[in-house]
Amino acid sequence: MIQLNIITKNETQANKITTLLHEHKLVMNEYILKEVIGRIPNQAGKLTSVQEVLIVGTTKALLFSTITKLLRVYYPDDTPVIYAVPIVYMDESQTQDLINGTAKV
Repeated sequence: MIQLNIITKNETQANKITTLLHEHKLVMNEYILKEVIGRIPNQAGKLTSVQEVLIVGTTKALLFSTITKLLRVYYPDDTPVIYAVPIVYMDESQTQDLINGTAKV
């Protein structure tokens, strides 16, 4: 199991991505966290703040590759940042819900 994190540029894109992932049964427990501030270097090399949106959800580790490929198809020029963190411990009933509620691998 993994915690999936996707950083998007705006809420519209985040809503479209969560709908897409839900329709393909790729993620459970999707949350959209608005008002996330990213710090990136500008052309002068100074850090500047940018508004971003974070999607957090849980899924099977074996679905990560499918998720990244799907997002590259839908967002070839503006692919969001995608990364995952392993889930070491998870409630047994929630684990079973995740297994049953996501696509078969």
